Amino acid sequence: MAHADHFISTLPEAYGTVLNEEASNISQGQKKLLTIARTILADPPIMILDEATSSVDTRTEMYIQEAMDHLMKGRTSFVIAHRSSTIKMLTSYW
Repeated sequence: MAHADHFISTLPEAYGTVLNEEASNISQGQKKLLTIARTILADPPIMILDEATSSVDTRTEMYIQEAMDHLMKGRTSFVIAHRSSTIKMLTSYW
């Protein structure tokens, strides 16, 4: 759902890879995908997404938007976004 498995499996030790304190050994987009994966596992009733698709490439943006679509179903969500593609995706909820 978060599309994190694809990049995790390419890490030197896959799921056994240890991230440093700042997670500087993965990209900004990969950090965001991991955050979404953790959110899926936490299953919160309320979500706040602040610029979830900023500073990522087009493919990662698409993965994040798909994950957001799944995450926002059935829960209260506050989304802060400037990318027009993210805003268009969100308008489908209203």
